[in-house]
Amino acid sequence: MKSETKNAFIFAIILTFLTLLLVSFPILNYLSVSLRLSQVNQETQLRSYAKEIEATIQGILPLQKTFLFPRSILFKSTLLDANNRIVFSLIEEPIPSFSDEFVTNESSLFYKHPLASNALHVKYLIVQKEISHSQVIFDILVIIGVVLMGMLLFSYLLLKLLLKPYIETSTRMNLFFTDVMHELKTPLGIMQLNIEGLVQKYKDKRLGRTLAALSTLATLYDDLEYLIKNKTITYTTELLNFSTFLEDRIAYFEALSASKEITICSHIESQLYVRINRIELQRIIDNNITNAIKYSPTQTIIEVTLNADNDRLCFKVKDQGVGIKEVEKIFERHYRGDIYKGGFGIGLSIVKSICDKYGVVIEVQSEEKKGSEFSYWFRKEEKEEKISS
Repeated sequence: MKSETKNAFIFAIILTFLTLLLVSFPILNYLSVSLRLSQVNQETQLRSYAKEIEATIQGILPLQKTFLFPRSILFKSTLLDANNRIVFSLIEEPIPSFSDEFVTNESSLFYKHPLASNALHVKYLIVQKEISHSQVIFDILVIIGVVLMGMLLFSYLLLKLLLKPYIETSTRMNLFFTDVMHELKTPLGIMQLNIEGLVQKYKDKRLGRTLAALSTLATLYDDLEYLIKNKTITYTTELLNFSTFLEDRIAYFEALSASKEITICSHIESQLYVRINRIELQRIIDNNITNAIKYSPTQTIIEVTLNADNDRLCFKVKDQGVGIKEVEKIFERHYRGDIYKGGFGIGLSIVKSICDKYGVVIEVQSEEKKGSEFSYWFRKEEKEEKISS
């Protein structure tokens, strides 16, 4: 459920981004027009303020001894004589040279307004205003924000609506598989225990083959259970004794190997440790041993070794089986080297995903009709010694 919601949100972001690209051209045109209109509006404000000052200057009486020059928060002014010399100035920055009535520098807009004859004997009035496009930028940001938020919400709701049947079906299927796997585990375990008891009591080959088939079924069950639970639960790691764990798994497959008259020869160094989840380590071991048994002819030998090499451990399974035609494809989902051997082709893909998770290096050597050798290089861990007080 969480993954589907996450995917819907990702698709919504992508669709929103593409929409933004589509509307970027008209938005840029709007921005260009808005900036020009803002410029024209500010020029109009400068003209209007210049006329107000001119009217104030023209209103000076002939016998008036003092004149209070108008001041403004937004505008600053300078008076020039006929030779463009400054008579009076409130503008702090240098006055630019004028080739037109309006001049713009990095931060300000200047307007040069000619004055009629007046009591101050000044010829020109220069008005300055700091350029401000904050309103235009604010409007553009509001437009972009509304477009983005609206498109994001619309696409998210649309995708959620389209994905709803899939999510419901997926949820029902997950619940169904979980229930089925749970119901299968108990009878499968009971059958194994009972047949193991019968094999020990009667030593019947048919019972041995039945037990071997159940072992294969149990391995397939474990693979399917891992695939189902892998996306919903977190597999915690622990410090495992790889040596004893491997010995236990080899003993588990004795019935399966005996049913095909295959001998498993093991060479396992003692007290070798690795930090991994035991279920995931079991998937690596079980899939390699079952494949070796499945693809090996009768009366052959399978070699299982575990040894240390400096800071690494090497787990190796070597068989005398049919070999592999396409080594580079064996870890792909649903690939099977021999379609007549059955199975779903998911075992080694699970092994590959687990190895990638823990940084386990895989090496495969194979020759047709002579056998295959799978080597897995784990990081070696030291056993934590308890210090007694």
